[in-house]
Amino acid sequence: AQQERVMKAQAFQNKEQISMMSGRKTLEINPNHPVVIDLLSKIKADKEDRAAKDTAQVLFQTALIESGYEIADPSALVNRVYRLMSKELGVDPDAPLKEVEVPEEEEEAEEEDDKDEEGEEEDEEGQEKKEEL
Repeated sequence: AQQERVMKAQAFQNKEQISMMSGRKTLEINPNHPVVIDLLSKIKADKEDRAAKDTAQVLFQTALIESGYEIADPSALVNRVYRLMSKELGVDPDAPLKEVEVPEEEEEAEEEDDKDEEGEEEDEEGQEKKEEL
């Protein structure tokens, strides 16, 4: 992965040269892993199961990231993760957003708490500096 990044930097964004120099990636799959077994059973039941396809793509792309490679389209990975999370939580990903109104009293209390916490942090830093001297 590191060598591929170095070659990309040296190729000055020449896509033909980058594709020629990049190595072949191999994904090793443990066929006994519960995730792989579950994916196989879902694909056997329905070859067009979108959740199973998304899970397989997320599995592959996270393996690339973990190995140090860059993925071509990070936004596609993010969209897949959002769809899987929505399905797991039982939330419609296309549902309209609802505005949540926070009463003014709570907002003012939160702002005061934030100011108090910042002041306490500054006091602690000042005490640490005095102790160092």
